[in-house]
Amino acid sequence: MANSLLLLSPAQLAGNWTFYPQDDVDQACTVRLIAENRAFSPEVKCLQAWLGEVPKSWSPTPDGLFLMGNDGTDIVHMNRIEPGHYEVQLGAQRILVMVRANN
Repeated sequence: MANSLLLLSPAQLAGNWTFYPQDDVDQACTVRLIAENRAFSPEVKCLQAWLGEVPKSWSPTPDGLFLMGNDGTDIVHMNRIEPGHYEVQLGAQRILVMVRANN
């Protein structure tokens, strides 16, 4: 039997998420995903250091989550590793991790 992916709703993904380079959890920052208008809390600015720009919106996909820029195009696709854990490969040596925050 085929295993299908479930598209999570914005409400299911809303809340606090912690982002950090896989090899440096001390550089973590927490950003709130807001279901209404698929927006972010102001702390999203911390992602610019890793992504090269500040995401303006987000959109769920069956296998993850797109972080999108000003013009609505995707900056990166965070791949779902398991519930509450997403990752994206940034360049040859760096992986950005996104995990559900405990608060």
